[in-house]
Amino acid sequence: MVRVLNTIAPQLAVVGTYTFMKEIGSVIFELRWMLALIVAMIFADFVLGIIDSVSRRGEDFRFSRAGRRTMCKFIEYNSYLVLGFTFGIAILQPLNVCSYTVSSMCGLGLAIIFEFDSIMEHICVIHGLENKVSIKHLLVAYIKKRYKVAGEIIEEVDKGKSEKKTE
Repeated sequence: MVRVLNTIAPQLAVVGTYTFMKEIGSVIFELRWMLALIVAMIFADFVLGIIDSVSRRGEDFRFSRAGRRTMCKFIEYNSYLVLGFTFGIAILQPLNVCSYTVSSMCGLGLAIIFEFDSIMEHICVIHGLENKVSIKHLLVAYIKKRYKVAGEIIEEVDKGKSEKKTE
């Protein structure tokens, strides 16, 4: 029995991995336009971040740091895709909530929302405007409305971070 398991288990692992990779490949193909939008948004955030840091804040531009942060964003956003796919195929699809493609779209949608928030912040700073539209501010306001103490703690932490940046 042990000999059979030692023979079959690795083969099943290879087949499972191959199937998972083929499914991820098909989801990536189906969502290629969302991925292209994310790449365009990451590039826009990269350029606007350089303009913001160099022209408005007077910081030195370090290509290695900016490039590393940009590539990390791309890797993170792809992991949102894989996480949405995994939740979809493991939990949501068996419960008939949605397909794994829809859950992958939700993961990429989070990436688009986060990147949009970052781009809006850079645009407002560059043009000297107050950023009134922010997902973070909406989320903090909701938490503060729902859980007053938790919202106040988050606001205090956020104010502490902004005070450290200005010093």
